[in-house]
Amino acid sequence: MSDNPMVLKDGDTVCVVGGGPGGSACAVALKKEAKSVGKNIHVVVIEPKKFNEHRHYNQCIGVLSPPLETILDENLGICFTQDLVLKEMKQYCIHSDRLHMNLHGEEDGKTYAVSRIKFDALMLEEARKSGAEIRYNRVTGMEVNDDGVLVYSDGDNCKAQVVVGAFGMDEGTAQLFEQATPYRQPDCLNTIITHIYPGQEFLDQVGPSIQAFLLSMKGVEFGAVTPKIDHLSINIAGRRVSSKVMLEFLRSDPVQRFLPPHKRREKPLKYFKGKFPIAPATGFFGDRYVTIGDAAGLMRPFKGKGINSACLTGIYVARSIVHHGFSGQAFENHFYKDCEDLTGDLPYGRVIRLLTNLCTRLKFMDHLLVIAAMDSVFRSCMFNCVSGQKSYKTIFRETASLGLGFSFLREIFKRFILNHPARFPSSIKEADIIPASVERPL
Repeated sequence: MSDNPMVLKDGDTVCVVGGGPGGSACAVALKKEAKSVGKNIHVVVIEPKKFNEHRHYNQCIGVLSPPLETILDENLGICFTQDLVLKEMKQYCIHSDRLHMNLHGEEDGKTYAVSRIKFDALMLEEARKSGAEIRYNRVTGMEVNDDGVLVYSDGDNCKAQVVVGAFGMDEGTAQLFEQATPYRQPDCLNTIITHIYPGQEFLDQVGPSIQAFLLSMKGVEFGAVTPKIDHLSINIAGRRVSSKVMLEFLRSDPVQRFLPPHKRREKPLKYFKGKFPIAPATGFFGDRYVTIGDAAGLMRPFKGKGINSACLTGIYVARSIVHHGFSGQAFENHFYKDCEDLTGDLPYGRVIRLLTNLCTRLKFMDHLLVIAAMDSVFRSCMFNCVSGQKSYKTIFRETASLGLGFSFLREIFKRFILNHPARFPSSIKEADIIPASVERPL
């Protein structure tokens, strides 16, 4: 990396590629931070989608969780409006092959299912209000030179001192960054999303609960069903998921027990394909360029909160650019250091993912729910893992105990030595741990 100072001066331009939550948050933070030090900078956001036209589908399932409202309010002065909310989520329900359990926690804040198109449109409008220039173009090329950056697009070119990549998991834009810089895309899982319209009666019975499925189903690491106003959003994730795998998931016994009785559909299911990172990208910053959010692979491993991470990393990189410059060394000393709450959790997240996948493959997840039914600390652990309320490091520290170790040994003995099926203890009240109202076999 170059040792030459690269400091943002009055009148300089910053180009942000991508106008989603991360890019918009970065643009607002850049204008705000520059104003705080008496600099007038030009911020250009290049975004190919016009969110308010509702012509595009976002592959994110659209769940906003704490502390996003606080992040927006305290760092950017953006007020989260209730008209974005489709449904407020009150709890999670985790499903294994044979059992399922409600998970409640002491979550600090509210979790919302929202329209991502409306939320993205709000964030980009806030960027415009802050003074950023919005260009609705698609980036077609990029040059990173010693004296600046040139970003080509299908509508105009942008000459800037530094470029911020906030393009999420867009394959085309990622390849342009790879051609111009040492950046390499992060390792990721693929996702398939579909919608089912079960009727209002069923949605009322389900209530504001996100259903998480951890099944011993080959190729699927996890699945989730999220209720919206008039439909269920269903997503699965894995290395090679497809529409065929989605149909297998929908037809599996655990999912069938949850879904309403089948009715002949007038139209076939529509599928949307996406992906999300499970590890940081290689070379996600350097002289005159930096990536944030999903593009950088900076998100809570195996638990999402991608919008929170995108906004936070956008804010962190704006502070770094304005106050410390845009050399690779400046990004390493300041931006990367600010992200240590995310990067420091990666080893723990990898362990959780490895253990979870091992438990599903060995059909041990049923037994984990039995342990959770009898141990409130482990039940809280599962809630925090699913909801992302706490870091994995904190979860490990709060959960590990000798008593829990004995519980694991007992269930391991039952599963692999005695080959006994997992059952909730008779002393546990069924209503306290499973949502009987949504058990609906086809």
